[in-house]
Amino acid sequence: MKPYRAEYIKLVDFEGYVVGLLLAENDDWVLMRKLPEDYVVDGYILVAKAHIEARGVDQKRRQITRVLKLKGITTEIPIGFTFGSAMSMMRWIEQCYKLFQIQDEEDTCFCGQLRDCEEGEFRIKALSPRAKMDLDYNNWFKWSDLMTIEFGTDYLGSFVLLWEDKARRKWNVNRPNQQN
Repeated sequence: MKPYRAEYIKLVDFEGYVVGLLLAENDDWVLMRKLPEDYVVDGYILVAKAHIEARGVDQKRRQITRVLKLKGITTEIPIGFTFGSAMSMMRWIEQCYKLFQIQDEEDTCFCGQLRDCEEGEFRIKALSPRAKMDLDYNNWFKWSDLMTIEFGTDYLGSFVLLWEDKARRKWNVNRPNQQN
């Protein structure tokens, strides 16, 4: 694998591209630092190879690579990350980052945690845009339809902060002058 490479990935039936700084890959997944905009690095994204239509580097992204290098952005894999089944990677993400965002269609993303799994399918505890965890979310996803898993982004980190703050307020944890 060529070190320090910003790539674009075209997913089947998607209009846009996933762009990222390539970190590692195996037979099933590509792990990248996510590049939502030129020169901006925001978290990580795992892309399922089964859904990749095309991938490569163009001249513009070579300049992005150069700028990222000049900024000192590393191509280090997150500490403790290993490729495995989607389920094991999602469990690791929950332990380290608390939340993930999955995508199974171009316009559909879900934020949350793994709820339960059956052969070929899984459910999540979905987090609403108001940072409320729906423990009874009942939508089943097929493992084979899973296209991307994002984690460690500013967006997800913001949700974690809001979610934890709501939990502290609900249980009156760490409040000044609190009598237990």
